[in-house]
Amino acid sequence: MALALLLLADRPAAAQEAAIRYTAGQLDCARFLELSESRILTESGGRTRRQTSARRGSWQFRAGQMGEQVALEGWLDTLTITRRSEETAISPDTDGLLGGRYRGTLSLTGHYAARVHPFVPDEVAEVAGMGHALDDFFPPLARRPLGQGETWSDSSGLTIRRLPDSASSDGLLHRFSLQQRGAAQAVPTPADSLPLKIQQKSDERGQFVWHPLRGLMRRDRTVVVETTVPPSRAVRQAVRSKVEQRITLVRDLRPSGCGPDSGGQ
Repeated sequence: MALALLLLADRPAAAQEAAIRYTAGQLDCARFLELSESRILTESGGRTRRQTSARRGSWQFRAGQMGEQVALEGWLDTLTITRRSEETAISPDTDGLLGGRYRGTLSLTGHYAARVHPFVPDEVAEVAGMGHALDDFFPPLARRPLGQGETWSDSSGLTIRRLPDSASSDGLLHRFSLQQRGAAQAVPTPADSLPLKIQQKSDERGQFVWHPLRGLMRRDRTVVVETTVPPSRAVRQAVRSKVEQRITLVRDLRPSGCGPDSGGQ
């Protein structure tokens, strides 16, 4: 018995811990506040245009366990969107989107597969891509347990590192840094059967905080996307753009009901 205890004590911390995973119990009736600010620089034909945008929304979720996935339904209770340029400021009415349902499945490691998108009014779609707002809402998780200071990465350009834990009034919190890089050479276009050829690279850096029982508590991220669109049938002159987006996601722990019954749009 003493030998077994000694061997257990000598095992690495990561071997004694289970990998963190998303579950329906963490997300059912969960609320999150999302804040986003972006700077947008566009160059074309020797002209430069600078814009900024901001978004603030309150999200609510229902969730149910479906085997090794979470069946997820989300909607926005409140949403404000603004885009500013040197010429004007746009702040569309978002009432037509509020309450509209996003439905899909979330894997245990954070991959979201959308099944239903809500109707997004044209005036909102022109300012923000809200139709796919949940596609990268939840941070991806490492596929194995991580001890403090350990790093996990995959072939897609994702790297997750476990940082020192921190204490809170609600218990111990696990902290992680996340970096993800990507590239693309084409994007689909709604008005053309052929994809638009581009040169695009993205770089995301951030951190997220995880409660052992509640799950995701906070996510802070900076995403920089640089895109070059060469001249083509759809684009007369080359276009270069750089978008720097800062996004904060905070769990709302204030007591509240689970909201309206499923339905909506």
